[in-house]
Amino acid sequence: MNYLRAWFFAISFVFVLQANASDLKSKEDFCKQVNKRFKEFKWKRIICNPERWDVYGYSSQGNPILYQKFGFEIDDSSIPVNLVLCSIHGDEANGSYACFHIVRDMIYGRLRDLKKMKIVVAPIVNPDGFLNRTRTNARGVDINRNLPTADWDGNSLKVWKSYKNDPNKYPGEKANSEIESQFQVELIRRFSPDKVIAIHAPYGFIDIDGPGDSKYYGAWQLSKKARLVALDMQAESKNFLKLVDFRFFPGSLGNYAGNERKIPTYTIELPATDTSKADFYWTILRKPLLNAMTIKVNN
Repeated sequence: MNYLRAWFFAISFVFVLQANASDLKSKEDFCKQVNKRFKEFKWKRIICNPERWDVYGYSSQGNPILYQKFGFEIDDSSIPVNLVLCSIHGDEANGSYACFHIVRDMIYGRLRDLKKMKIVVAPIVNPDGFLNRTRTNARGVDINRNLPTADWDGNSLKVWKSYKNDPNKYPGEKANSEIESQFQVELIRRFSPDKVIAIHAPYGFIDIDGPGDSKYYGAWQLSKKARLVALDMQAESKNFLKLVDFRFFPGSLGNYAGNERKIPTYTIELPATDTSKADFYWTILRKPLLNAMTIKVNN
């Protein structure tokens, strides 16, 4: 068993290093690029500090894929574990604004309910797309269509063709072929989140996949509580973000985490990708998001 485990991690490491070693950027260099982009967006309240981040691996263009965890020093299984993912699509930067603000609040102690939650934050899941301002990663793959769902082999290309082979929705040649997809799979495996929250744009709604979704018929109590969390977010945002029943896709996070693994997965769709509205969206989103993260869905 130990031999197989060692072999698995060795193979995983090969996939992580998709870029040539000489092309890998340091956290310092990457954060300089990110902060330059923040200035272009006229975002003044957040900063990418390289000292704050752990690195999972590197994108095909050598950019580090960052994450950080908070609260795991507390040995209390009753505390909910939240996985928050932003900029899965690189051209939806307003999600990163929210993720960086969450980290800022955690570090500077501005969250009153800090001890009531554990959080894993990945602020820029798709660093190449973020810097290139593209939905896909640098290899032209939609990361939210590439996760290894059970229906990927049979349906991913069929669904893509139904969208007239839109290059922005290309699922890749193989499920989980992309380092950014492997990153999400590993975070879910490693931290076993109570809920997953992904921040996207530009449709302006909240959607649940898995328990709480109207398409989900198992574990009634879990489903009811998961849905109440979403309804609470809707109410706290004063209906700015309304709960809808949106479909999931082969290779999507909602399908992989919510539908298949029964982890309540909340997709928050901000109303626009216009980066000048990022702070306005955050002022509305902060309280509903904080409340949601303090609630343990799966008791």
